[in-house]
Amino acid sequence: MPENTCSGLSGDEARQRLAQYGPNVVTEEKPQNWLLFLHKFWAPVPWMLECTLILEAILGKWPEAIIITLLLIFNGALGFSQERKAQSALVLLKERLRIQARACRDGQWQSLSAADLVPGDLVHVRVGDIVPADLHLSDGSILVDQSALTGESMPVECAAGDTLYSASVVRRGEASGKVTATGARSYFGKTAELVRGAGAKSHLEELVLSIVRYLVIMDVVLVAAILIYAAAKHISLAEILPFALILLVASVPVALPATFTLATAIASLHLVHRGVLVTRLAAVEDAAAMSDLCSDKTG
Repeated sequence: MPENTCSGLSGDEARQRLAQYGPNVVTEEKPQNWLLFLHKFWAPVPWMLECTLILEAILGKWPEAIIITLLLIFNGALGFSQERKAQSALVLLKERLRIQARACRDGQWQSLSAADLVPGDLVHVRVGDIVPADLHLSDGSILVDQSALTGESMPVECAAGDTLYSASVVRRGEASGKVTATGARSYFGKTAELVRGAGAKSHLEELVLSIVRYLVIMDVVLVAAILIYAAAKHISLAEILPFALILLVASVPVALPATFTLATAIASLHLVHRGVLVTRLAAVEDAAAMSDLCSDKTG
């Protein structure tokens, strides 16, 4: 345990640097709820219903158009509500797991929220601690687990003069050091930004796109055959066009998007009872498509 007195930042210096560098957190973009809700209507699954809605309106079939509109709203509202519940639970977990740090302020060691740390703070870490920021060690010797950051399975020895990365876990010993980087500027923050920028199409999205692709090909072939037949029989375009539009509408599985959303929502509720928090409904289908899951220490 460090001595009671120490030479760290004063409260005024810490407040100035906090205003300059910002809190020691990796901020997440949180769009407005109404934008998240509208985003539910911009994807391959809703596009099918929206195209069908336009065709129904062109044909003047308003009862069918109203039903499709209700399906669209149901599909979007269900997916939005389930994902919002999962995100709220995730925020609550983060609040409960808030990291505390031992920092020197005004000549005394204090317990502070890790979010209040600033570059230049003198921080002390010991066994079991999660390193709250990037540190340049000034004294002490510790064994630290950096597997969550580097993938290295074996703990690393760190002594005075070494750099200690945020989000590492102290396995043995204790040491003190100056904060060199916080928030998005830290090693963990840069890693989190890279992970956030990465992405790939979900298996569910690829499946729906393949279904839509085959339906479009089939529709184009059928409509082309109808138009060729009409030209051969000298049938006017005004007479054959409504029939072609009806054919397009009939080939779209109107209930498919709502069925997908409802099925994944029910599956996510079952997973919640087993201790699994689903933040995206599409992830349920992705997990179901796996036959084997390999995970190392980092995972």
